[in-house]
Parts: sequence; structure tokens; C-alpha cells
Amino acid sequence: MSPEKEPIEKTGARNPEEERERGDGPYPSGTAAFDRVVFFTDAIFAISITLAAVTIGVPQIDGPVTDASLWQAIQDKGKNFFAFGFTFIWVAFYWRANHKFTDRLAAVDGRYIGTLLLYLAFIALLPIATGTLGEYTNAVALSLFLVAVAIISSLEVVLLTVAWRDRLLAEQLSRIAYRKEAISSLTPVVIALLAIPIAFLSVWGAFVFMGVGVAALGAAVARLLPDG
Repeated sequence: MSPEKEPIEKTGARNPEEERERGDGPYPSGTAAFDRVVFFTDAIFAISITLAAVTIGVPQIDGPVTDASLWQAIQDKGKNFFAFGFTFIWVAFYWRANHKFTDRLAAVDGRYIGTLLLYLAFIALLPIATGTLGEYTNAVALSLFLVAVAIISSLEVVLLTVAWRDRLLAEQLSRIAYRKEAISSLTPVVIALLAIPIAFLSVWGAFVFMGVGVAALGAAVARLLPDG
């Protein structure tokens, strides 16, 4: 009688339970492919802030250089500093939201990456909108910024939808929970589009409406819609 052979362990075999935890996408979290997507995303956000800082430029002085002339040249850069600060706040806001969402991903796939690239294209263009608003604080400049906000926030909802439908989230949302999160993410879009006609009546009124409207509508959605 021949000795009983021990079962040969197959290399490369995957634990089905582990596979479910890592998501259904072809690029699971923890792999080099997934990390490259995260690094590239962070790089675009960093470049957007850097470009906003570069546009400030070195103060230019016409005539003799004195303490007073240098101070005046720095003061002349006030709008540029405002544009940088405004850009930094919004890029940081979107980076934080994207960072929190990426932590929820178990994997990514081609469709998610394609949508993410479109999203990052508008992130890269955001300093133009904010810089224009800093230089020309009028209704047209504010409308350009509000359109940019509406597009970027809309693409955040598209990213959520792709991740949900392709089962890329580590903890899959129920349909009710997904709907509530999508509607909550759309609140900046609704307020930004409503603020555009207000901007042509009052630029600062549109600023106030944008800040108060997003907070109020977001709180209303959180309170009225079920959690699922």
C-alpha cells in the first residue's frame, strides 16, 4: 500500500473570503496598481495648490528700493494672496473629501479610474477659476468659480455611483444609504447653480447664499432622509 500523499498547496490560490473583503475590482487595495492611483491623485491636488502659489509672484518695485516701496509692492499683491488662500481652502476641501472616500475603497477598476481622471482634470483647472475670482471680484468671475464647484461636486457623485455599482467599496452601501449619500453630495451643486443668478444681483450676496445654503440644505438632507 503506497504511503498517503499530503495535499499539495497551490501557490497563488486566493481565499474567497479575503477576495470579497478586497472588492470586486481588478486593482485591489494594497496592490501597487491601487497605490499608483492614490499617489497620482494626491499629486494632482498638490500641483493645483503649488500653481496657485506660483501665480502670486515676487513683488515688483519701480524705482528705488526702500522699505516703504517694498511694503507697497507687497500690498499690491493682496488680490493674489487672496486668490491663493481661496484656492488652498477649496482644493484642501476636495482633497479631504477624496481622501476620506478613497479610504472606503477596497479596489478600483477601469471605469472608476476613467471617471477619476476627468474629476482630476477639473481639480487642476480650479486654480484658474479661483485666481480669476481673486483678481476680478465680479459676477462673471464668481459664476466661473460656481460652475467649477458644480462640476467637481457632480463628479464626486459619479465616483460614488461607479464605486457602488461596481462593488468597489469595502462596506457596500444599501440602496437607501447610497441614495442619501448621493443626494447629500449634490447639495453643493444645487446651491452653486442657484447662486449664479444671485451673483449678478449681488456678488457678496451670492457668497453668503453659497455658504449658508450648503450648510442648511446639507443639514436638511441629513435630517429628512432615512439612513438605510
